[in-house]
Amino acid sequence: MRKIILFGIFLYIFLLYNSIAQSIPLIPGNATFTVSSIILYPVDDYTGTKQYIGLFGDKTRIDILWNANYNPESLDPINVTCWLNCNNSVDVTKCYGFQNCSYQGKTGPASCTIFSPNYNYSTINNITCKFFNPNYPSIEYRTSEGTYPQRVFYPIKYSVSVSGGIYQVGRTISLPINFVSYSLLNGNYTGLAYIDPSYSSFTSIDNSYNTTSILKYSQIDTVYPKITVIYAGKKMILYINTTANELPSCNSVDDCPDIATQGYQLKACIQNKCQYIFNTEIGSAYLSLPEYGAKDLLLIFPLAILIFLSIFLLRKKMIKNNSKI
Repeated sequence: MRKIILFGIFLYIFLLYNSIAQSIPLIPGNATFTVSSIILYPVDDYTGTKQYIGLFGDKTRIDILWNANYNPESLDPINVTCWLNCNNSVDVTKCYGFQNCSYQGKTGPASCTIFSPNYNYSTINNITCKFFNPNYPSIEYRTSEGTYPQRVFYPIKYSVSVSGGIYQVGRTISLPINFVSYSLLNGNYTGLAYIDPSYSSFTSIDNSYNTTSILKYSQIDTVYPKITVIYAGKKMILYINTTANELPSCNSVDDCPDIATQGYQLKACIQNKCQYIFNTEIGSAYLSLPEYGAKDLLLIFPLAILIFLSIFLLRKKMIKNNSKI
């Protein structure tokens, strides 16, 4: 009997609890899901501009710079791998085996370095990078086109400008040859002026000091070979051989990349150095009186007076001798 009473009490309490629980309204739960992303900020670059992937380098190394952060901010580390001259910015698994450098650490400004980079001097080069969260590998940086960020550059590229003109006989004129660097690699450039050997007796060229200073990207320098026209004659073709001294040596013209911008007529491998040959036309003319300077005139007038007096005295002497006869 006691067991029946206890069972009844337990059953009553159980039913009472269920009825109370059902009468209490449940407050809807709030679940917030945040999708993290990686953001790149511009950094310094060899061009003097701000880039999302910054580059600085020489023949021994290339430094790759970036500034990557999570949005929203996170204490998670970030992984970065950058490849040299992998031409696939869609599937970086195809980049495995290419020269690369890696970084894992805090977000923010950072860099990695590829040592002894195998630059391709014959064409445009590139750096392709993958940024991702090692804790959540699916969180990675892609461009708006869905590709991995890629930066292109030329190890060596430059332009040359030169103009001909009319050179006065007997005058030594400095011919300006202007070089502009568009290279990742800092270096100097050389210009050598010459004419066809058949005109060598008409024109003299002094090729001293024809190497520029060390130029960074977009810097300009000018060299001045000196030209002296000895005799007036027909117009001549002036050839200017130019080269970038950072270029590797060549064995034939096939080893010479197209690193000079448009304008050069020929390229050649001369003494194991790639030469890019420009030409321009020069002419010659005699000086007219207004083209002489003050010093020239001071010399001309006394000389003319002496010649006139000599002729006058000689003629007077001849007349005197004739009168005696």
